[in-house]
Amino acid sequence: MRLGQAAFEYLVIMGVAMFLIVPGAFLFYKYSMQSSDDMIRTNIHFIGNQVVDTVEKVYYIGESSWESIKVELPDNVIWVYVLDNSELVIGYNTQAGISEAVFFSDINMSTPFIMGNQYFISDPTSPGNNHTGLTVIKILSMGRYVLLNETK
Repeated sequence: MRLGQAAFEYLVIMGVAMFLIVPGAFLFYKYSMQSSDDMIRTNIHFIGNQVVDTVEKVYYIGESSWESIKVELPDNVIWVYVLDNSELVIGYNTQAGISEAVFFSDINMSTPFIMGNQYFISDPTSPGNNHTGLTVIKILSMGRYVLLNETK
């Protein structure tokens, strides 16, 4: 009878421990995924603001002025394009799906690669084209607008 009671107590203790550990592990996993998305979102907002600030600076300096900026794009970035000549859009994957960060500028922006009303900073039809890792973006004032071009 004593051995049966000890085994039962062991099972009860293990059940209570599992009842506490499994939900705790799930909450920790969910929190870490959310933190990862928050870090990526913060990095993308920093990069977008840096690009828009540089666009404005180069435009106000005058025609033919240019500046290259080096940015470390997260692995989750899918596309970077200019929409309607005034919005820089960075698309990226999150745990919830695809998100886009949009950065507005009063300066007309353009890029060399056009598909519809979207102006991509690099050729979107090129095989193996991804916007991750160290990326150099050349920002050139053309007088009435600013040209953005990704260089490797």
